[in-house]
Amino acid sequence: MTTPPSQDPGDDERRARRRELDRQVRDRYGTWRDQPRGLACAVIAAFLVLTTAAFVFAVVAVVMAAR
Repeated sequence: MTTPPSQDPGDDERRARRRELDRQVRDRYGTWRDQPRGLACAVIAAFLVLTTAAFVFAVVAVVMAAR
């Protein structure tokens, strides 16, 4: 069994500063869940549309080549 590390004298002060910084960041930027998702949805939708169009074009090209 190992002994827990001893606490530095400045640990409490550093933790308090970190908590304050975290609070300021949350107040300013929110969390990632609060961010808008519109651009991500547009990118995914464009990818799906282009992939579908490419698949349809490939199928048409194969059918035309078989004739």
